[in-house]
Amino acid sequence: MEHRFSFRDLVITTLLLALIISVWLAMKQYDRQWRKIQQIAQQQSQQIAAESRLNSELGRVHDLVEQLTERINGLPKRTRTDTELRTDVTAKGHQPATSTQSSISSDPFSRLRKVKANSDYAPGDWVIDAFPANVARITPLVTGDAYGRAIQNRVLESLITRDPDTLDWRPLLARSWSVGKHGLVFTFKLRRGITFSDGYPLTAEDVAFTFELINNSKIDAPGARNFYDKIQSVSINNTYEVEFTFKTPYFQALGMAGGMSILPKHFYSQFNAEQINRQPGLLLGSGNYRLESSTEWSPGKPLVLVRNERYWGESAIFDRLLYREINLDVARLTAYRNREIDIFSALPEQYVKMVKDEQIMSQSQRFEYERPTSGYGFIAWNQQPNGQTTRFADRRVRQAMTILTDRDRINTELLKGYGIIPSGPFNRLSKQHDPSVKPFAYDEQRATALLKQAGFEDRDGDGLLESEDGHPFKFKHTYPAGGAGGGFWDRVSLFLKDSYARVGIVVEPDPLEWAVFRENLQARQFDAISLAWGGGLESDIRQMFHSSQIADGADNFTSYANPELDRLIDEARRTVNESKRMPLWNACHRILHEDQPYTFLYSKKSLIFLDRRYHNPHRTRLGLNDRTEWYVRAAEQRYQ
Repeated sequence: MEHRFSFRDLVITTLLLALIISVWLAMKQYDRQWRKIQQIAQQQSQQIAAESRLNSELGRVHDLVEQLTERINGLPKRTRTDTELRTDVTAKGHQPATSTQSSISSDPFSRLRKVKANSDYAPGDWVIDAFPANVARITPLVTGDAYGRAIQNRVLESLITRDPDTLDWRPLLARSWSVGKHGLVFTFKLRRGITFSDGYPLTAEDVAFTFELINNSKIDAPGARNFYDKIQSVSINNTYEVEFTFKTPYFQALGMAGGMSILPKHFYSQFNAEQINRQPGLLLGSGNYRLESSTEWSPGKPLVLVRNERYWGESAIFDRLLYREINLDVARLTAYRNREIDIFSALPEQYVKMVKDEQIMSQSQRFEYERPTSGYGFIAWNQQPNGQTTRFADRRVRQAMTILTDRDRINTELLKGYGIIPSGPFNRLSKQHDPSVKPFAYDEQRATALLKQAGFEDRDGDGLLESEDGHPFKFKHTYPAGGAGGGFWDRVSLFLKDSYARVGIVVEPDPLEWAVFRENLQARQFDAISLAWGGGLESDIRQMFHSSQIADGADNFTSYANPELDRLIDEARRTVNESKRMPLWNACHRILHEDQPYTFLYSKKSLIFLDRRYHNPHRTRLGLNDRTEWYVRAAEQRYQ
C-alpha cells in the first residue's frame, strides 16, 4: 500500500515542530535566566565583599585615630615587639607592672599580601585534603578529635596568633594588648569593623560569652574548662575592650587568653546546653572560610568550607576547602595517586616507596622536616594501679626497660630513618630541652645488671627472669588496635616482645579497640601502655607528670610521683620570665630522664606530598606554611 502524507500527518508534524521550538525557546529563556541569576549572585557576592572591606577600612581608620590619640595622651610612642617585652621582663626580673603591645604598624595579613603581589598570582581553585578517620562533630568545645578541630580552625579566629617565622605573638582580632598587675591582667583592644560570616559585628560581648560558655557546667567540655581554669574572670570594659584576670601568674597566660577561639553570642545563645552537646554541626565564626550552612552538617555529609565573602581581612585565595574521610592508608594513597586529593601525609614506609614512584613524583612536590611542635610516642609504665605497687614502681626497672628497647632499630626498621629518638618530653628544637641529656643507649648487659639489683634474675635456669618470690617477669603491652598508621603499634609490640625475650622477660601484646583502650587507660587497667602526645612551642607537662594529676582519671595514668619534679613544674608554670623559666624546665627534663616514667620512643618527621600545581608552599619555623598562602596559576586551576 502506498503511504501518503495526510492532513493528519501535517498536523502532528506541525505540533511536533511547535513543541521543539517551544522547548528550544524555553531552554534559551532558562539559559538567559540562569546567566542572569549567576550575574545577580556574583553582584551580591561582590557587594557583600565590598561592604565588608568598607566596614573593615572604616574600622581601621577608627582604630588608627584612637591609637594616635592614645600616643598623644602619653601611651607608648612606638610599637614594642614581643622580643622587647621579654627583654624588659628579663631586665626587671619579673613581669612588668604594665606593658603594652601596640599593633599600629602590625598587619596580620602582610604575608598574604606579598603572595597576592606575585605576577602569576590568581585566586580560585580548591584544596582537597583527607582525614584518616570519620569526623563525628565539628561543634566547638564538644569536639572530641583533632579532625573536627581542624575544621573549626578554618572558621573560628582568636584575638592573637603566632607568626610562623618569628614565633612571636601578633595581633589578629585584637589590634593591641597590654599586660598589667604583675602578669595577672591582660587587656585586649579589638579591631572595629569585624563581622562574623553572617554579618553580625564581633565585639567584647562575644569574647566574654565564649568564656562563659566554656565554664557552663552543662556543656560537655571538661577538658576546655580544666585548661581555662586559671582564668578568674573575663570583663567587658567597653564595646571593643575586654580584660582577662588570672588567678595566679602563669607562663602561658597571654597565649591562653589571646588564643581562645571567639564564638558569636547571637548565634550560640540560641541553643541550650543539651542542643550544643547533641547537635554535631553548629559552627559559625569570623574566619575567612565558613560552612555553607552553620547548622545542618552531620556525620556522613561532605565536609566543605567555602570562602567567607564577608571576611574582614584579606580575602581567602581558594574558593573551597574540601575534606574527605578515608580511613585506610592504602585507599588514601590511591586517592592521591588518582589526584582525587591534593595532600598526602606519608608514613615512613610509604614515603620510601613513593619517592621512587615516577608517576607520583611527576605530579608532586615533597617536603620532609622536623617541627618544634611535634609530639612523641611512648611506653608508659604503670606504677600503682588501684593502689597496688607494681615492679615498674622501681626506677631501676624502668631504666632497664628503656635500655632494653633498641630505639635505633625502631627508627631504622619501622620509621625508615625518619624518626628522632627523644630523651624526654620536650622537643629537641624547644628551649625546654636540655641538650646535655642524651637518650639511654641500648645495652643488654647494663639492663640485666639493673634488673638484678632490683631483684629480678633467672633463678631456676629456665631462661626467664623471676622476682625474689619466684614470680616471672611477665606483663601485657596495651596499645590502640589498627587505625591510621598501618598497624604501627602492632609492629612495635612484636618488636618489643622479641627484644625483651632475649633477657627473659615475657611480653603479651594487648591491642584494644579505641573505646575499650580509653576505658582501660582512664581506669588504670594496664601494665604498660603505648600512645603519643602532641607537642607545642612550650609544653606544659603538668597534666602528664605532676602527682596532682593522678586522681580522678586525669592524665598521669602511670601514678608517677616525684616531689622535686612537682616543685619544679609548679615554679616553672608561675615564672613569667623566660630566662628564669627555661632552667626550671631543663631541670624537669633531667629528672624525667633519670626516672623514666615513660620510655620515650620516637618523634616523627613530617613527610608531605603536595600536588605540583600549588605555588608558594615553603618551610617556616613551624613547619610547612599554611595552605591559605598557596595559590594556583590561572592556567593550572582544576576546579571552578
